[in-house]
This record gives sequence, structure tokens and C-alpha cells, in this order.
Amino acid sequence: MKNIITALCNSTVNDKLKEINEFNIIANDIQYQDGIFELIENRKEIDYLILSEFLPGEYEIKKLIEKIKEKNNNIKIILILENKKEELENYLYAKGIFKIFYNNKIEINDIINLIKNNYSENEKIIQELENLKNILIKNNININNGENLISKKEIEENEKTKNKILEKIKLKLKRKNKINTKINLNKKVISILGTGGVGKSMATINIANLLKENNYNILIVDFDILNNSLHTLLGVNKYPEKIKNRIKNNDLISNQINIKDLIIKINKNIDLISGMNLLFDSKYKISSSKVKNILEELKENYDYIIIDNSAECFFEYTKNIIINSDINIFLFESNLIEIKKAKRLLEIYNKEWNIEKDKINLLINKYNKHSVKDKIIKNIFNEYKILGKINFNEKYNLLINKNYKQNKLVKKEIKKDYEKIFNI
Repeated sequence: MKNIITALCNSTVNDKLKEINEFNIIANDIQYQDGIFELIENRKEIDYLILSEFLPGEYEIKKLIEKIKEKNNNIKIILILENKKEELENYLYAKGIFKIFYNNKIEINDIINLIKNNYSENEKIIQELENLKNILIKNNININNGENLISKKEIEENEKTKNKILEKIKLKLKRKNKINTKINLNKKVISILGTGGVGKSMATINIANLLKENNYNILIVDFDILNNSLHTLLGVNKYPEKIKNRIKNNDLISNQINIKDLIIKINKNIDLISGMNLLFDSKYKISSSKVKNILEELKENYDYIIIDNSAECFFEYTKNIIINSDINIFLFESNLIEIKKAKRLLEIYNKEWNIEKDKINLLINKYNKHSVKDKIIKNIFNEYKILGKINFNEKYNLLINKNYKQNKLVKKEIKKDYEKIFNI
């Protein structure tokens, strides 16, 4: 029986939970913050608190969570936010909050299923790791180029020795998944991948600027056809003037577009193609299988091509870009929600698109003090090469809002993180 209280200023969820036999709803829905403290001070056996961000009271939500945890650190808090707040979520997950939902994306059944399953995202990860360890011990799995990880004699020994074996497994995994601090960009086509909002466009520009300083000629291609934003970041129009005139005159089909017609000059070393949507539009469509031909044609005039890809996994051309790129860099944020999204997208690449895992390099983006720790990240993504991490910088919004080209001092600050990872 799970003991639950709700503090939502709305009795609907409370009433619904009372219908579940496995749940013991301790009180009616709490209407104010102090009501939570009054209840948990007298009742220590509470398992779950379902809490609204807007519960009336003197504390803002961070402080309220801290106060509740001080009173009862074992209580599992399910928080309902009005909308996504990345920094707040990272902070709260670091404080041990159980789960965060959003008002416009939450059903009562989601809460019921979560409590019935009795696992937070972090607990699931820990359980997966424990299961892995047990399988390794039971089956003497060989994960190190033919060398036995554990001997039969070790397996047969007592519990004390078993703990030593677990430490041995941790050490082996740590060595196997050691973060690589440098990547040598000595190849032509670099593809930037990841889920939506992870910072692919900014990473694309930062890598291009790093290469530019070595006097390379670089072409940036915005292949995020649904949500292209590179032209905005770089402070230019999406299409060159001659293409804009052809769009105005409805003259795209009769006079076929050449891929090179879409090139916009950013500076001496960097060019941009931001109008790839014209080549995949319903009126003037090219096959995704021609991606290879497009890249081969563009490579003739550039030292590097950097491609900002779509987060969507239903575009066949994204698959062909990954296959035909020399280096694929997959960005993800180090919090439990974004890790889950990244795992799902990587599984699609591997299982549905048959892209080998060693074809993808991972890069942690927007890293901060509340992020999931490196050790856990390495265990979750133990089959992938992890390049390192790019720290969160509060001045990214300044670059976006004030035009990337004009903020040299901010770019200099950000460049240091990329220099640690990319050997240019």
C-alpha cells in the first residue's frame, strides 16, 4: 500500500487516486504550502507527494522542495510545472525530486502508472546497471577483446569476494568508456545530430569558427528543413537575392535550381546554405538518395562541410547524411529527460536505420553543476565514444538575440570549451 498526499489546489486527482486499491490517500487535497508541513510533521510514513508549482504560500518552488526534503527526505515528490523550465528541472532533479510533469502534457493515468511502477528515471538507470553487473557475474561475460573479465574461481567465492568482483567490473567499464578529450577533425564532412533544442545550430557555428581560425574554407549546411535557424543566428537572409527573386516570380521549376545557387557568403572563410527546403519541397523534390551526390559536389570547393541536421527521425535524407558523413557528432544534455530522448533517438539510428554505434560520437552540451554525473553518463552510453562536454554559458542568448557575428568577446569565452575537445 502506497501512502500518498496531493497538494494541487484541485481535488480531481485526489478523488481519482482514492479509487485505486493499492493507494492510501492520507488526506483531502492540500490547498496551501503550510498544509504540507502540518501533515508531514505528524505523518512520517508518506511515500508520495503530488505537488503543483502554483500551490499558494511564502516559498518559491526551489525553496519549498528543499523545506519538504528537510522534513522528510524519503518522500517522493511528483511536481507539476506549468511549462518546461530547463534550469529549474536540472536543479530539482539534482535535489532528488522523483518526477516532473507539465500541465498541458499530463494525464491522471500517467501519475497512476508512475506510482504503480515505483521507479524514478534515476532509479531505473541504477537498476539497469545492477542488472548488468549481475549478468556479467553470472555468465562470465567477455567484454575486453577476448580477456575473461571474471574467473570461475572468483565467481564461486563468498559474498566478500563478490563485492571485490563488482569493483573490478566498475574499473573495467571505467577504463573501457574513458572520455576522449580530443577529436582530430582531419576529414571533410562533419554532421551535427541530436534532439530538438539541444544546441545543434550553435555548436555548428562554434565548430565552423574554430576551423576558420586555421584559414580553412568552410561550408555550413542547414539541413534542419522544418526548423532552420542558422541564417537567423548569423544575421543573414535565408535565401540569396537571386533565389528570392525567383521565388517572387514563381520561377523555381522552369529554371532548375543548382545547389550552388543557394550559397550565401558569411565571411572570407565561411559560406552558408540555409534554403535546402527548396530542394525537398513538394513542387521541386529531389530524392533523399541523392544526398551523397550533393555532398560530393559541394566538397570540391571546401575543406570542411558542417551539417546541422533535423531532430526528426522520419526523414530519410537524415539517414543518408549520417551514412555519408566522415564524422557524426550527437549532442545531448545531461539531465534525465534529455538522456531518455537521446537514448530513444540513438536506438532508432542503430536498430531501424542500421547505423553502427561506432559511427556516432557523443558530446554533452549545456553541462552545469546540476547535470547528471559523468560516471552515470559513461555507464548509460557505454557503447558509444564520448568526446567530452561543453559547459552551459548564460551568454548564449546574447549571441542569439544580438547577432552572432557582432559578439566577438562572448565567442572567445565559448571557444575555450571547444578547443579542449577538438584538436584543430
